[in-house]
Amino acid sequence: VSDIHATPAPFLELYRDEKVSAGQIDDFVEAWHDADATEHRSLAEFLGMTEDEYTVWMASRKALPAIVMARRQGRPLADLVADHLAELQRLAAPADRSAIHVLSHWVARRT
Repeated sequence: VSDIHATPAPFLELYRDEKVSAGQIDDFVEAWHDADATEHRSLAEFLGMTEDEYTVWMASRKALPAIVMARRQGRPLADLVADHLAELQRLAAPADRSAIHVLSHWVARRT
């Protein structure tokens, strides 16, 4: 975790560049929680996410590739999240019910 404090790039940039895995985001979250009083950024900012990206990630951790793809392709996040949501709905895994609910409402408010 101490390496994260010294890392100049936020998680999302490192993830986009395939320098960290999706699972390593927990180390960044822990580093943010352990940061001293000089850290004034929100967790979303610390991770390198917009508030919308953070909301989507909180609803479905599986959405990280969609978030990165939206940035890479310059497409609206809602378009890629709608695709992610459709895949979650198609798979219908019980563990994804909450994500499906939250993301359905999130997408509906943006389309």
